[in-house]
This record gives sequence, structure tokens and C-alpha cells, in this order.
Amino acid sequence: MATATELLYEEQMVFVRQIGACRGWEFEELEGCKFIVGMMARDGSYFWLFVDCEGYQTSPPAFNWYNTECKSKNQPSNTPIGGQYFHPSGRICAPWNRLAYKECDSQGPHGDWQLSNWMSNPKTGETKTLAAMLLRIYRELQSPEFKGRMG
Repeated sequence: MATATELLYEEQMVFVRQIGACRGWEFEELEGCKFIVGMMARDGSYFWLFVDCEGYQTSPPAFNWYNTECKSKNQPSNTPIGGQYFHPSGRICAPWNRLAYKECDSQGPHGDWQLSNWMSNPKTGETKTLAAMLLRIYRELQSPEFKGRMG
């Protein structure tokens, strides 16, 4: 029998796939509630994310910048800079990213946020679905504030 996380994940991935198809995103779905997505930035380069949705919605997904060739996560060469959410730590700085929380990731920029109330954090706004989260990241990669790669 499917878990609540699995049911919600499958329901939301329908919209993620539709939105991604319209924007040219590339997907690789993995075992469990995980996937890899590639998005083109405004300079024509591609950025990849390894997204772990285990435990979603109790906790937000974990968005890791990813290298599809060597399978490494959160290396500077795979991480964008500039934009409103791209933190110098290499993490996406938003309540809807589990890695933004110091309690989940030592590089997380926020020891002042509580993971247990991520959906009610005012900075979450309406970014509560997987599609909204990915669209937010995509918008940042397309914005004039996007400055390329860290490394």
C-alpha cells in the first residue's frame, strides 16, 4: 500500500511533468520519491537538481545541485550564483528546501528557521507544491540577477 508521501508525490509529479515539458526541462525519475531535473539558465547552460521528496509534506524536499556525469551533489561547479534564492553556501535559501535548515544540513544557512513549520514560515509564501518550487528555481535561473556558476 502506498504511503501518504508517495500518493502526494505522484499526484504533484503529474503537474511537474506537464510544466517541465512546456519549458524544456529534462527528467530522470528515480526509485522512491526522488528525481533529477535539468533546467536551462538564461545563458544557455544547464543546471541539474537531485530532488529528494522523502517525507514531503511533513518536511520539504531536499534540492541538491547535481552533476549527472560524476553523480556528485552540491559542488561549486554545479551550483548557480546570483538570484534571490541562490545562497553563497551553495544551498537554495528557501523554507521549501530541506537543505536550507542548519538542523538538516551543516551548510544550511538557517538555524533560525524550524523545519516543523516550514509551510507556515512567511517566506514560504505560496511555494508549497513541487511545481511551484521548481518554477521558482527556474525563474531564478532565467532572471537578470543570475550570474553563472560558482566554480
